[in-house]
Amino acid sequence: MAHVLSLPVIGQDIVYLLSIVSLGAVLVHLVPYIIDPRGLRAYPGPFFAKFTDVWLSLTVFSNAWSEAVEKLHKKHGSFVRIGPNHVSIADPAALPLVYGHSSGALKAPFYDAFVNFKHASIFSTRSRADHSRKRRIESHMFAPKSIRALEGTTRVHFGKFVSQWDTLCKCVEGSTTDGMMGSSKWTVKDGRVWFNSMIWFSFWSFDTISDLAFGSPFGMIPAAKDETWVAKYPKGGVETFEKSSFEMEKIPVISVLCARVEVGPVFGFLPSRWWPLAKWHPRIREGNGATAKLAGLSIASVSKRLENPEAREDMLQKLLEGRDEDGSPMSPDEVAAESLTLIVAGADTVANTSCAATFYLGRHLDAQAKLQAELDEALIDIDSDVAPYEAVKDLPYLDAVINEVLRLHSTVGAGLPRIVPEGGMNVLGQTLKEGTWVSVPIYNVHRSTELWGEDAGDFVPERWINMEADAKVGMMQAFVPFSVGPRACIGRNLAIMQLHIMIATIFRRYSFVVEGDGPLLVQDSLVRKPKECIIGIKRRAF
Repeated sequence: MAHVLSLPVIGQDIVYLLSIVSLGAVLVHLVPYIIDPRGLRAYPGPFFAKFTDVWLSLTVFSNAWSEAVEKLHKKHGSFVRIGPNHVSIADPAALPLVYGHSSGALKAPFYDAFVNFKHASIFSTRSRADHSRKRRIESHMFAPKSIRALEGTTRVHFGKFVSQWDTLCKCVEGSTTDGMMGSSKWTVKDGRVWFNSMIWFSFWSFDTISDLAFGSPFGMIPAAKDETWVAKYPKGGVETFEKSSFEMEKIPVISVLCARVEVGPVFGFLPSRWWPLAKWHPRIREGNGATAKLAGLSIASVSKRLENPEAREDMLQKLLEGRDEDGSPMSPDEVAAESLTLIVAGADTVANTSCAATFYLGRHLDAQAKLQAELDEALIDIDSDVAPYEAVKDLPYLDAVINEVLRLHSTVGAGLPRIVPEGGMNVLGQTLKEGTWVSVPIYNVHRSTELWGEDAGDFVPERWINMEADAKVGMMQAFVPFSVGPRACIGRNLAIMQLHIMIATIFRRYSFVVEGDGPLLVQDSLVRKPKECIIGIKRRAF
């Protein structure tokens, strides 16, 4: 009887406890807003973003990061509060102040979510000294002379890529109207073969960068499949580097990378107290599992190289041989971190841009015709299926096409956060206090009608050729597809070479159209990855 009578008391205790917890949760978010230690209350933005970073985390998780922030700036102006301690500034004049060489702003803790090993990579490290050391070791790999030396290796994979697309084009001559090449579905219609170009650009870019970085390709182009063998991530870290006994597994690298890139920014913004709850979501679990698989990919590749005493000269070898100013090499853990960064940044980003190029040129047939006329003239005496970089690197309309694609589809569209340094920062007349997170969204800057004109949202390569001298200065200062300042993309030279060769090669060889009339749908988390781009191609006569 006494036990029964005590139940109401227990119930009251639970209600009381829940009330206290709820009140505490409210106060944790409400008190900082009321106190307003950094003076951000006056900045407009989403209601919930004033109190918690959960708003931005959910926006990223819904694959709407860049476009959601763009809509906010269209509504509220240049300054928008997108978190309790985060201000987004959609003005190109803020770029050098936030990201430039003279800026004292450092990368925000957001980047800790991308640390996959004991050491951060050149991308994820927040230490200025550590970044300078890494860049000193790696910069020679990406110097123009070093990149040109890699062209011979890249041409092998361009050749394999073209051979597979030629095979697809021959399907038009057959009696079958649909089929599969590996994991790529194709159909024949209106004298063209139709397929998803995005997956093929991924096959090509991953094979190319794995060959450049690790000495052997994944083999995705000939197999037409997203799969490769990797080492299961050793729990003890990379101590097993010099052993060949770790267990191997076959994984879909492209899909795994997508899962990882999708959830990384979520945890970059999500308060740590929410992590245990978030990890129950199936997509979050998949993304976290992808982290270990990608680490295994790097371990397998680096371990293979360390056991090969007759390794060729490539990016991985330069990493192993690199020394800092004290003459010290990178540790095995650092090599693993940098190798993984090479795969992620070197493969996924170039594939995304190449796909966007086929979309825009397949939609704008007048621009495609102009490009093909220029290529036909420039390559008339070239007896090769693959365009040599020397022959196409300075073609005006090709340059304009690539710039316009990078403007409308820069791989990273969102504003990556920095921390206002000691003493504060004055941006466009606004003073931001020390410790405030600040970012400049590339997606907005690249679509500013004040800079690019009323057709800023349209694909117009001619804008890069016909621009007035005064306008050109402002446009080039606002054109930052590889970011700007000391933390700008170190692989820019390689990406530019790859894009020139790829776009020149395929548009000289094939005629393109795009299925449907809708926009290019993208996964918009850290990178803007096209989900699918169905194209119809046929061989050109030239």
